[in-house]
Amino acid sequence: MDLKELTKIVKGKCINYKKMNVTSFKTDTRLLTKKDCFIALKGKNYDGNNFINNNLKCKLVITDKDINLNRIPVIKVDNTYDTLFFLTKYKINKYKIPIIAITGSNGKTTIKELVYNILRTKYKVLKNEGNKNNIIGVFETVQKLNSMYEIILLELGMNHLGELKKLSDMINPNTAVITNIGSSHIGNLGSRKNIFKAKMEITSSLDGLLIVNGDDKYLKRVKTYKCGTKYNSDLIAYNIKAYDTYLTFNISLDKEYLVIFNKKTKEYIPMILEAIKIGIIYDIDIKDIIREIEKYKSYDKRLNEIVLDNYTIVDDSYNASYESMRCGLNSISKINSKKIIILGDMLELGKYSKYYHKKITKILNKIDNKIILTVGKYTKYIKGVHFDSNKDLISYLNSIDINNTIIYVKGSNSMKLYEIVDYLKKE
Repeated sequence: MDLKELTKIVKGKCINYKKMNVTSFKTDTRLLTKKDCFIALKGKNYDGNNFINNNLKCKLVITDKDINLNRIPVIKVDNTYDTLFFLTKYKINKYKIPIIAITGSNGKTTIKELVYNILRTKYKVLKNEGNKNNIIGVFETVQKLNSMYEIILLELGMNHLGELKKLSDMINPNTAVITNIGSSHIGNLGSRKNIFKAKMEITSSLDGLLIVNGDDKYLKRVKTYKCGTKYNSDLIAYNIKAYDTYLTFNISLDKEYLVIFNKKTKEYIPMILEAIKIGIIYDIDIKDIIREIEKYKSYDKRLNEIVLDNYTIVDDSYNASYESMRCGLNSISKINSKKIIILGDMLELGKYSKYYHKKITKILNKIDNKIILTVGKYTKYIKGVHFDSNKDLISYLNSIDINNTIIYVKGSNSMKLYEIVDYLKKE
């Protein structure tokens, strides 16, 4: 787009106008090239405006400050985050292809990757990578959109009321999925009822179908497509069987089908059913859907099994809520081998922190043949050997026999338990 059109789209005022076309936008000065437009964002601990000067390597700057550069045009706007909103909407309206949005307290990335694997058997799909599920990540993903893509698949995150409404209004999804209503961010939102309210904001600009987990206490009240194991709904699982390394169940469509999934924890079933439902909606052959589910491998650091010569690591260190920790612990509970369970804090629980960490002890009590090692502020409420730092815990691991064990590692991302996983992989 040319500079005049861009200025209009972002509702700004241009200073030092020059005739030019702008096609690339960056929010990180470290990634800038001379062809880019730099959008100066402000966060809790940074201000992009501090990097703006005449030596900045870019062709244009968008800022909310009164800045006049000699050689670089500047667009002054009221709010640079609104700029991300406007540019995303512009790009989506330009291509007009189906958009699938996924949110929930847990399992967002799992179902996103499942759906991606299913849809790509027929379509060219653009998805957000890793945890790029906030307004910046969604903006960066949508900027990659071009005429070769046929579907956009977006995981959407939030930790406060109003965030999902903004994201929904920004992308106008055609299909929305809510995985569950758990305890994640309950410290910010105050109650699971408020978490439910916040997750339902995904329907703010939904132009199509909502698919939910029919087993969830809150979501089963929603009048829409419900996928679950117990709920008398549009799609259910039955004949559920869990084995050492996988689980199976049946679904009934035009006939009965067997579904095999390479994790044995039953908490995955509603997510698998939601993925199947999306595949059906987008005209994927059921045999292709089931084959992709059977082939699925966990996303990095989410129940990722790493088999080494002397022991096996189950890396679940990406993040943690009570529900995801319960799911992970259940997945290793029936393994007969000796287990070393390493747990870090579950964060953003606020006044519920002590309550949810103490509940983990009840789950651990049901697991045999285990050593429990904990690190952090709140895991002291979990019965086990406690450490103040990852370094101390690693030193302890170095002093004990860890051969012939299953080592499970789980904690919130900020706890950096990947340091422990990295140490174990090098041993």
